[in-house]
Amino acid sequence: MRISKIVSFVFHPIFMPTYAIFLLFAFSPLFSEFMSIPQKTQIIKLTLIFTFLLPIFSVFILKKLKLVTSIYMENREERRWPLLLAIGWYYLLFRLFDVLHIHYVVIQLLLGAMLILLISAIISNFWKISLHMLGIGGVLGAFLAIHTLFGGNIFLIITLLFCAGLVGFARVNENAHSLKQVYLGFVVGVGAEFLIFYF
Repeated sequence: MRISKIVSFVFHPIFMPTYAIFLLFAFSPLFSEFMSIPQKTQIIKLTLIFTFLLPIFSVFILKKLKLVTSIYMENREERRWPLLLAIGWYYLLFRLFDVLHIHYVVIQLLLGAMLILLISAIISNFWKISLHMLGIGGVLGAFLAIHTLFGGNIFLIITLLFCAGLVGFARVNENAHSLKQVYLGFVVGVGAEFLIFYF
């Protein structure tokens, strides 16, 4: 159970955009080799601020307002406002990247993440879907599309698939989700990012 909690923390969905950007720079030189180190650093910093720090700050404010009871948002009814606020922060980052003329692949990663957040916000109104599997599934879907379109590191795809299985096992083992919630989260996450990239 302790290992499951560690896995759930390391692969928390709030970290996924930053992980995805880092993996893009590390394993997709086709898109990042022309970027300078300062530019890559700037992109990672902005991603951390808008997809991690500001959403976390928003949840703490919502907790103070008693709109959520926990920063972990274990009840699906509490997920609506945090998810909608996160979409707002992601959109501001999208506009900022657009103004800074950041490479379109980075923007597509962000658009896919926004689509995943929107889908999860809608589904969470009536059903509890696994946000963890949406997150790791989205990262896998993005790099699966990149691999399909441009070629890439098959080892990365296999590793992400293994990580997705590990996260799914951890969420079920913690009794946080049913198998159906885990599988659907994974399929939606992979599908959303893959379609954004592929089309």
